[in-house]
Amino acid sequence: MSTPCFAVDLVTFDVGGTLLTFRPDLARGYAEVLAECDVASDEARLAAALDAERPAAGERRRASVPADHRVSVEEGARRRQIFVANVLRRADVPENDLPRCTEAVQRAYDSPRMYAVFDDALPTVRELWSRGLKLGVVANTWPSMPRILLDFGFGDYLGFWVISEFVGVEKPHPAIFARALEIGASEPARALHVGDDYARDVVGARGVGMQAVLLDRGGAHPAGVEPGTPVIRRLDQLLADIG
Repeated sequence: MSTPCFAVDLVTFDVGGTLLTFRPDLARGYAEVLAECDVASDEARLAAALDAERPAAGERRRASVPADHRVSVEEGARRRQIFVANVLRRADVPENDLPRCTEAVQRAYDSPRMYAVFDDALPTVRELWSRGLKLGVVANTWPSMPRILLDFGFGDYLGFWVISEFVGVEKPHPAIFARALEIGASEPARALHVGDDYARDVVGARGVGMQAVLLDRGGAHPAGVEPGTPVIRRLDQLLADIG
């Protein structure tokens, strides 16, 4: 990352794509849950069902989140329930088994079992914490995510969680970043946000005066990124640039 050293006292992180991702064998995770429900399933069919349902889920999300970025626990839960139920239908789970299987998969999503931690996430967070920095999460995610992060060990280092469905707005709305600054007791110029979505993470954080870094794990070089924006491929690249 070719930037001057960041002089900050607060660093906040996105979650999905930054600290955690869905496990690479997510279809197997579904199959494991269905087996616990005594329902036979085919992992390849589940994988195809997940692939087929994701675009529809994206459309439902875009349709349900208004231009002012308002969100709610209830609407988020409704979308997640529809997604899981539709995946199971596509995978030919019998209708009479659908309610209890949907509930079981949703419980799995509220636990660590459906996720994987990026190998650079905990070491980076731990090292920044050891330097005396205040650390937190600012994420467009659901209410169970703090518990999942705690189960993965992040609670030893992250001091707070600002979750969109609790705040009532999602990134890039300035209120979610302002809430993090308030909890973290930091001035915008002394705070840095790191995330993998340019519009939500970088533009949103800069909108309240925070510094921001784009995490581009796949080297996708997303379009529209303002020249001079700090871009990293791995979280541990932060360690050389935060003073």
